[in-house]
Amino acid sequence: MTRSGSLAYYLAAWICGCFFLAIAVWAHAAAAGRSTIAGTSGASNLLTVYFFSLVFGFIDSIAGAFLLRRLAIAAHFRRAWQWAVAGAALAPLEVFLLARWGDAMKWGPGDTPNLWTFFVLAPMIVEREAVWLAAPSGALAALVLYSIHKAFGPNAGKAGDATPMSSTVEHDTQSKQ
Repeated sequence: MTRSGSLAYYLAAWICGCFFLAIAVWAHAAAAGRSTIAGTSGASNLLTVYFFSLVFGFIDSIAGAFLLRRLAIAAHFRRAWQWAVAGAALAPLEVFLLARWGDAMKWGPGDTPNLWTFFVLAPMIVEREAVWLAAPSGALAALVLYSIHKAFGPNAGKAGDATPMSSTVEHDTQSKQ
């Protein structure tokens, strides 16, 4: 699991993706003059929003990162901007579709939550603020994920291992002469 960087990739998707989206939602609400969490303000509000985004955005961020990686591999994305564009397109689409699913479940604040509620709650909150906020957040998260994928990708070890070995072999042959 760690050889291809999957653990680092999905952990970064969760931590960074939720952070970027929490900042976007918090900043948008603050710019509109309202608090995202009743009774809190400022940095306390941001930390609360980030905490809840980590709790309720876990499954969503992992699913989005999985789709992004599969798309990037299938489309042979080699550049960071390709990952960023794909992340900027996939994130709002995922938020919109999961929020629609949440609305179709007819879940209300007084109902007993089930497992699927945790899957759709974060997108419903983001949609209530503004779906477009997921686009820049998705692009930033995709750039982080691109870096991790590139560092742990199939060609990462080959390129790094070839240079030191060839220079060592050259040094050994020169010292023997």
